[in-house]
Amino acid sequence: MAAGVKPAGVVLCGGASTRMGSDKAGLELAGRPLALWVADALSAAGADPVVAQGGRPPPPLVAEPDSSPRAGPLSALIDALERHGDVLVCPTDVPTVPAELLATLVERARSTAAPVVLAHSDRPEPLIGHYARESLSMLRAGLQAGARGPKEAFDIESVPTVPVNPFDVLNVNTPADLAAAEAALAAREAAQPGAG
Repeated sequence: MAAGVKPAGVVLCGGASTRMGSDKAGLELAGRPLALWVADALSAAGADPVVAQGGRPPPPLVAEPDSSPRAGPLSALIDALERHGDVLVCPTDVPTVPAELLATLVERARSTAAPVVLAHSDRPEPLIGHYARESLSMLRAGLQAGARGPKEAFDIESVPTVPVNPFDVLNVNTPADLAAAEAALAAREAAQPGAG
């Protein structure tokens, strides 16, 4: 990615939310919809514009439709790349992701056309990452071969990663996960200078 170029921020909102039992994008954490926590982090990391891919995000997020609903996150990622070029993506159900971490992905992407993704415990997390337009052909080939997610579309072990503490990327899939995210957010806020 060229210096000065800002990626679009993409909140992935097209999941079925079957384990949660309700649409996660509008589900509230500390009084705010999950999707807005993610959108704010993407924006603070330098992404512009910030949009929602698929689903029914809460205002003021603008939803961009999936070309193939229910085709999985790989199809949604391809849609976003086709619309915007370089993208910084994060699922709606990871509301505790720090903006600083997303900004690190953008900075690392300035020196490569390969995807740059987060990794915790040496496991790449390809749904939180920066994807350059140049990765479109590789991702399309994966989709045509039957892949539903980016992890299946390319050699995930060969892409640059940014290490992350798993507590910074808590995945909210169940009511218990939401309670854990509430606790993590409260602990983070309590640790801020001047808190308490």
